[in-house]
Parts: sequence; structure tokens; C-alpha cells
Amino acid sequence: MTAIVIAITTANFPLAQIASLSITIAVPKYTNIYMPMVLRLAQLTLIDVLETGFILRRGQNFRDNLKRVKDILHDVYPDKI
Repeated sequence: MTAIVIAITTANFPLAQIASLSITIAVPKYTNIYMPMVLRLAQLTLIDVLETGFILRRGQNFRDNLKRVKDILHDVYPDKI
């Protein structure tokens, strides 16, 4: 069995070339101290959007199960969640 690798990266990064599916994010090409943060925030936003779409597509039972898991975790780690 071959693994499917989904890469969330910039277009010219080597990982984008070898992944099964590449989701590329373009950020401005200027360089400053905050540039890595901008790219990271864009990548995290994309992951949140994909996750939300996946959860919505799975249906109400899946969402109810996620809520149950979150409630259990909150009971175990009330200061963390």
C-alpha cells in the first residue's frame, strides 16, 4: 500500500514536488522578520477551513461525537480546553 501525502506548502518547496497532492499557498515575496509567521498563519487558516468542511460533510452524528469528546477532555483538563 502506498501512502498518500498531502502537502500544504509553497509552490516551489521540494515537498510540493513529491507529494501526492499539493495545496500551495502564495505569500508576498518580500523578506522581513515576520514573513515565516504570515505563511504559518495562512497554512493554519487553510487547515481550519479544510477541517470545518470535512466535519460538516460527515454529518450531525460526527459533530455530536466530536462534542462528546471535547466535553470529556474538558472534564479531564478543565484549564486546558
